Amino acid sequence: MKIILGIIAAAIVGYLAWRWFAPAPAQPAVVHPPAQRSSPRPAAPTRPSPAKGLAAQPRGVKPTPARSVVVKQPRLAPEGTYFLLQRASLKTDSGVIGFAPGTKVTMIDKGDPMSTVSDGQYQFTVPSPQLTNDLDIAANAAKSDYASQVQIADSIGKSIREYEKQQRDALAASEKEKAQKKTGKGAPSRSPTPPQRR
Repeated sequence: MKIILGIIAAAIVGYLAWRWFAPAPAQPAVVHPPAQRSSPRPAAPTRPSPAKGLAAQPRGVKPTPARSVVVKQPRLAPEGTYFLLQRASLKTDSGVIGFAPGTKVTMIDKGDPMSTVSDGQYQFTVPSPQLTNDLDIAANAAKSDYASQVQIADSIGKSIREYEKQQRDALAASEKEKAQKKTGKGAPSRSPTPPQRR
């Protein structure tokens, strides 16, 4: 019996010495508590953790706060005030008057397919879907139209410059040709004169 106790004591001392002097493991060992059987207890109410889901993120990375979606309220014009979304035109006795997108108009008579509006000077009809009372949409329509008009103006200006250059080149070539003809006519070629006899 003493021999068995001596062996067990030596084994325990050897195990403790080995644990004391052995190098520490690279990762800490995960110790699971033994399952205990007990009578079921009522679950205590738990608070939702704001850091839920953050454990999966790598260390050193700051969690991004949840962004709330803010619904932007439209900025509306006063009652009865609208803006054109597309170009409109009005035929008059003296010609055609154009109204650019973004032009402010006042509603005279709102209809289903067509509405009658006024810009303060002229009264005309436009398709109802081409009107808006949203200030942001109207501003975007005006900016878009302005950008397209600038592009068209640049294209026209480029075409005019190219045409003027062609005209200058043609005029210079014509002047050069006329100058060459004049020098050719002004100095006629001489035929050699025969020697005179004495």
